[in-house]
Amino acid sequence: MAQGTALFMSLSLLRALNKYYDLVERATTNPAIVAPSELNFVPGPGDDLESMIWAITYAITLHHQGSLRGSDMARYQRRVVNNFYGSLSYSGLADKRKIMVLGGIDNLADEPEEWIPDPAQHKWFRRAMALVASQSMSLANLSIEPITFGAFDALCDEFITEE
Repeated sequence: MAQGTALFMSLSLLRALNKYYDLVERATTNPAIVAPSELNFVPGPGDDLESMIWAITYAITLHHQGSLRGSDMARYQRRVVNNFYGSLSYSGLADKRKIMVLGGIDNLADEPEEWIPDPAQHKWFRRAMALVASQSMSLANLSIEPITFGAFDALCDEFITEE
């Protein structure tokens, strides 16, 4: 089960961990499969910045949950916080991340407004998901671009920091 910092790992790291542990599991039952002794993944600066995006997103959802009362709080906790950040496997977290990213970049999707109802935070979320998508999802004939500090800093300057 994924726990602790796994909740904030980049999509590429979650995918690498899932692939590694799947191979290790298969190697225990099939002697023809040789699993590496350790994970062959070196996170880059973009992975660290993506982790910050997931940590901020989590903080936003917890803050919103805390602003609710009674059945509204329980419903939000179940449908959003537990759904996307509950105790899942690495593959489960990766699958939920993909849902959040795809929902975040689809301007016709209504779900992100339920996940993050505050208009300014919602706008931040959509832009943050666009950064994650550019780093982790390859579209036909488009290269994958890592999240840069400049892009992350601009995102935070526009929505988080007060000047």
